Amino acid sequence: MRYSMLVYITNMGKTLLDAAGYLQTAENTDLKEELLANGQAMLGRIKAILEEHHGDLRSSRPLDQLQKIRRLWEDGGEYTALQAELSEWIRCLPEEISYRVRAVFFAELGEKWDSLESIYEFMRDDPRFDPVVVLTPVFRIANVNGEQRQEIIYNDYLTPLGIPFLGYSQYSLETDCPDLAFVCQPYEVCTLPQFWPEYIAAHTRLVYVSYFLTDIVLEQSPKELCQLKVYDVSWRVLGSSRQHYEYYRRYSRHQGRNMLVTGLPKMDPVIKAAQNGVALPHGWEKIRGKKVFLWNTWYDIELSSLRFFDDIFKWFQEHEDCALIWRPHPLTETVTKVHTPERFPFFRHCIRCVTDAPNAILDQEPSFLASFVYSDAQFSDLSSMMPQYLPMDKPLLWIDVPVLVPTGEEFISTEWMEYTDHIQGILQFLEQIRHGNDPKRELRAIIRQRDLPLADGRCGERASLALWKEMHAEDGLL
Repeated sequence: MRYSMLVYITNMGKTLLDAAGYLQTAENTDLKEELLANGQAMLGRIKAILEEHHGDLRSSRPLDQLQKIRRLWEDGGEYTALQAELSEWIRCLPEEISYRVRAVFFAELGEKWDSLESIYEFMRDDPRFDPVVVLTPVFRIANVNGEQRQEIIYNDYLTPLGIPFLGYSQYSLETDCPDLAFVCQPYEVCTLPQFWPEYIAAHTRLVYVSYFLTDIVLEQSPKELCQLKVYDVSWRVLGSSRQHYEYYRRYSRHQGRNMLVTGLPKMDPVIKAAQNGVALPHGWEKIRGKKVFLWNTWYDIELSSLRFFDDIFKWFQEHEDCALIWRPHPLTETVTKVHTPERFPFFRHCIRCVTDAPNAILDQEPSFLASFVYSDAQFSDLSSMMPQYLPMDKPLLWIDVPVLVPTGEEFISTEWMEYTDHIQGILQFLEQIRHGNDPKRELRAIIRQRDLPLADGRCGERASLALWKEMHAEDGLL
């Protein structure tokens, strides 16, 4: 039985209980007769539903109790006994029925699936849940000099992961009527209208799970982290920490009431990879035995550290004992084509250089975990991949992006990182790591324990159970 059906028949039971209380004291004969007739019809509907879902009943008790309630209702007069029987029937119903929460996961870019993955896996393996995954497209549209340009991304990355899914045109919220819906995409401009948060929230309980982990608070953070439409319409928003909650409470229109602090499930795969490793992707064998650096770049190639590409690439050409894993932001190609097509040849040039180099890898894996595991250090533009690297216990260099202005407030301290805004700082970091210098090792351990207390690999489990409890409490089933 669906959870929603359990709620439906439970609510009918509560309506009958209220009616029985009224019948006990009511003097209006016509109204009493109407209530008795309506109650009999309602009891008939409940009986039909239970019989239809007979295979989900753990015993005959719900139907046996219901039969007793029907006799009391039809006989009339014994309203105290009727209320007692109804109260007991309502209380015991969740224990006597095998029911499942239907949860739909709207998945788009493969690089974001890790934000939902551990919740999905827990629900897939727990008999209390019935999850389904729907693959949705993401796109970019821009008007450049009066010309509209559009790029659509819709790739099946789920089949290689062994995850069954429905295409976006195969799924209907109205038909499926899920009990929960999960999204990790907060920007409506990137998705089709039927997957906008406000549309989903009109049909079910919407849960927003951020696809990024925030450490540095920027000037635009109140809007990005608290005031987009998804925060207004979501039934619950998952929070990473107490610091995250306090910030959200300060700026969100709900004053934080719809946030659950469970830790972000996006961290679960990182923790597991740090503990257990991952397989080396095919074609990455050439980095074995070298000092490996992960380079993570922002999607705007004019502002990102790609502006230093020639110098960085030259350094790796000159140091064959080192290897580069370059992981450009997954939307770099799309954003460049749409917004700055004149820069696209340069981007393709960078890709060719890295692809052809004997000691470099262009990381095109859906997940960044391999690059985390097989790198010895990361140098990165401002990105959520910076704080996510902290559990790997490896050095990191933060490269400043000029248009992103920090406020000084942080959810996770950046003191464990090196920092630079110029190429000399990047080259110095590369040399430092090449020679085995790691001056911030001890500080990393302190900050991780203090600022990421919920990054234990169980955020998905914790979120699933918390949502289960919240639903049941709200629906009066606890």
